[in-house]
Amino acid sequence: MQFRDISQDKDTLYALKENEQAVFFMENRAGEITFDLAGKGAAAHIFAIFIEEQGAKDLSLTQKHSARETASHASVRSVLGGNAEVNYRGLIRIESGAGGSDASQESRALLLSDAAKHSTRPSLEILPKDVTCHHKASASPLNKESLYYLESRGLSKKDAAAVLINGFLGTTFEAMRDLGVPEETLTRIQNAAFDKLLKLYA
Repeated sequence: MQFRDISQDKDTLYALKENEQAVFFMENRAGEITFDLAGKGAAAHIFAIFIEEQGAKDLSLTQKHSARETASHASVRSVLGGNAEVNYRGLIRIESGAGGSDASQESRALLLSDAAKHSTRPSLEILPKDVTCHHKASASPLNKESLYYLESRGLSKKDAAAVLINGFLGTTFEAMRDLGVPEETLTRIQNAAFDKLLKLYA
């Protein structure tokens, strides 16, 4: 399983050949990006995170299944404060000759201010019948009950928020770890993300 950090890439198309498998990661990257499962048995695991406090970003992901028995799974997680806004559009397209494919997309956001905004527009274009597809989406503030529980255990409000926010993004890094992303690489990515989070809820 190869790993690719495409946060700074300019490419808009990533094609995977027969039996090629890859983990893709991007942080705060906007634009239109297509992942083409072009060869039988190809698999793409796509992880995108946003940590923003101001401005708007649009991300449009297309998971295109061109061959049989391919897999693609996209996870987008956003932590938004201030007046930040993220608009996510996700398309799963499974061509007629791509039966036996498995695809999913998930978009979740934590809104740390009343002005922060997040929108999700998932869509499916499925031509064959023998496929598995699903999508999930949610956007919410920090859970008040969870905050209260942590504060009742002696944490300050700031520290309680930090625990919940880190846990929210931590699921992304755990999933990447399960896919075999090297620990050294994960540590670098996590540290950079958590540094930005500290500034966000400081």
